[in-house]
Amino acid sequence: MSTDRFIFDDTKKEIKICRHDTPTPWMNYLSNGTFHTMISQAAGGVAFYKSPQIWRINRYRFFHLPTDRSGFYTYIKDGDHLFCPTAEPLPEKPDKFEAIHGMGYTEFHAEKQGLSAKVKYFVGPLENALIWELKLKSGRDRHITIFPYVELGMMEFMRELQWQCYNKHQLQVFNEEDVLIYQYSVELQPKENETPLVYFCADVPVAAFDCDRDEFIGAYRSEENPQRVMNGKCSNSTLMGGDPCFALQLEVDLKADSEKTIHVYLGCAPDKSSLLQAVSHCREKDFCEKSFSALSLQWNEFFSHFHCKLPDKDAQRMINIWNPYQAERNFQFSRNISYYATGTFRGVGYRDTAQDILAMIPFDTARAAEKLALLLGQQYQDGHVNHYFFPIEGWEPVTTIHSDDHLWTILTAHALCIEEGKLDFLQKEIPYYDGGSGTVWEHLNKAIDFTMANLGEHGFPLMLRSDWNDMLYKVCREGKGESIWTAMQFGTALKKMAELAQLLEKSRDKYDAEYDKQKKLINTIGWDGKWFRRAIMDDGRFLGSSSEPQAQIWLNTQTWSVISGMADPEKALMAMDSVYERLNTPLGIKKIDPAMTDYPSKSNRLTNYNKGTGENGSVFCHANTWAIIAECLLGRGDRAYEYYHQLIPAVAQKRAGEWRYKAEPYVYSSNIFGPESDKFGLANVSWLTGTAAWMYIAATQYILGIRPTWNGIEVKPCLPSGWSNIKVQRKFRGKSYHFTLLPE
Repeated sequence: MSTDRFIFDDTKKEIKICRHDTPTPWMNYLSNGTFHTMISQAAGGVAFYKSPQIWRINRYRFFHLPTDRSGFYTYIKDGDHLFCPTAEPLPEKPDKFEAIHGMGYTEFHAEKQGLSAKVKYFVGPLENALIWELKLKSGRDRHITIFPYVELGMMEFMRELQWQCYNKHQLQVFNEEDVLIYQYSVELQPKENETPLVYFCADVPVAAFDCDRDEFIGAYRSEENPQRVMNGKCSNSTLMGGDPCFALQLEVDLKADSEKTIHVYLGCAPDKSSLLQAVSHCREKDFCEKSFSALSLQWNEFFSHFHCKLPDKDAQRMINIWNPYQAERNFQFSRNISYYATGTFRGVGYRDTAQDILAMIPFDTARAAEKLALLLGQQYQDGHVNHYFFPIEGWEPVTTIHSDDHLWTILTAHALCIEEGKLDFLQKEIPYYDGGSGTVWEHLNKAIDFTMANLGEHGFPLMLRSDWNDMLYKVCREGKGESIWTAMQFGTALKKMAELAQLLEKSRDKYDAEYDKQKKLINTIGWDGKWFRRAIMDDGRFLGSSSEPQAQIWLNTQTWSVISGMADPEKALMAMDSVYERLNTPLGIKKIDPAMTDYPSKSNRLTNYNKGTGENGSVFCHANTWAIIAECLLGRGDRAYEYYHQLIPAVAQKRAGEWRYKAEPYVYSSNIFGPESDKFGLANVSWLTGTAAWMYIAATQYILGIRPTWNGIEVKPCLPSGWSNIKVQRKFRGKSYHFTLLPE
């Protein structure tokens, strides 16, 4: 697929963006697991070491105009001509421009007045640094001046917002042997002994530099017209308090028709000695080439685990390239920082991460197991867990108790064991958050026991703080509200535990008995006549009922009634038909219908979200994935694929219009504003969303039907009409399997 704004190159696994002024910044994530960078198609973005809360390197202004500032810029001064290969931040743009997002790298190709510039940004595995490789070429001899520039922040973003006027006078930035070094050292900073030094350098001689942002930019100026660039010379300013930056002045002679390559490094090291070693390493001959080759090898190995050939090239591209890429980045960053999330308060979400791991399991069971063990360490002896926590920062966790959090790890542990074909992980000893330890199997059983100990008057699990839908906290403020959806999730967990118990040669009776009990409740009290109800409120009223004036039908209870296997067959079909009739739109399935305005009362509304937004009637993409799975389980391939296809980002963008959709056409968003909103079609919160993991599972394990089982690979596709001779390659337990899927 291509437009006048972007072109996909599937062979190279790239998207080429032909304009810098996309409707909103279109991001990429560059990372080696320790050093991370979020960068846009205009080179705006932010870099951080381990944590965006406490070790954020540069300043990125969220929600400010102009958007997408600042970033990682290179000013090129050629006599009286000035341009940036990234197009931003200068008002005068290149004659030719192209931005490219690839797997772990972003490139810019630009030309101005016959001077060609290519700059590639990536974070390689060999050093903790953002590397940018600048290649220059001219048809005639030129002398040019180059100014690589980064505006630095105060590392602790919240402290910067609150105490910048005092703490900025405790910072230092200085030059040592053509290396600019930033030392963040303020009072009462977290993990002071682990705070890194930040460096900025090039592999060519430095003519001059600036470390003082105000000196480099000038009064009443901005990145659009920095005084030192306009004057053609840096001032050699250092900083012993103030607003820091890194700016280098590099003088370059270009010979006609020859190419000049310059490397710039923005990196971190724990101490001065390590920093100098890192700089020396970066400046070695062929370091950049070796680093990028190592990065490419990592991604090639990652993508070797699954590949398919489909008649729908949009779907093929998502399944082979962008969906697993997004899922891996999501696994890496949880919901921590994005263009939409400032990275100030969210650490590792328990429920979010447990679901993210599901998509990593087919690619790297070791990484998946490591993170799952990290999650289980947040469980208390009674079975509940911390809602989210801060393993890097060491801050106190958020301890609100939700009805669903602790159950997600059962699904994840089951998937891990099935993928590996062994139960070793269940025997791993993991501490409880409040003391003592137990095996993983014991942790999982405590999760089951906690839910069984917290059932409501009707027999469903108590809502507690809320379930997967955080908006529902108002239905349970008196502690009586019950979640019918959690009962379905609980049933799914019970099925997984019963299977694991059988494999361990233990009794499964406990799990089967509770499953049957919850199933009966769901098909009686939980049934509304055409669909399943969502919850029981504190006052005993049903949420998600035709008898109520608003929010009559909710998506999640219909899909999970099928996923859990709890819905009676005729009710399963009726419920999913109600989804199609009441909730489906050309841009995906709404979460509820109708949206709420003054429900359950004007004085005590369930939500303040506007109609058609968020949980109040948007197309919640994460929840749409479960509808795809449910329709596959019902054997309705055409409907499953309709749901899948309409949410492919490039397809949704085309239907909505790129200036309505706004977000990236290559990664999934959390939600799309629904038809009851005046902005129907606006994609919101892209990249870091549970949509990524579950959409990958829905596509590969249910539509294509390549599902791992204890005894091997099960091939049970649910294809749309007209599809035939589908080719799939999948690595499983150390071997590569090739399948041809034929219509039934």
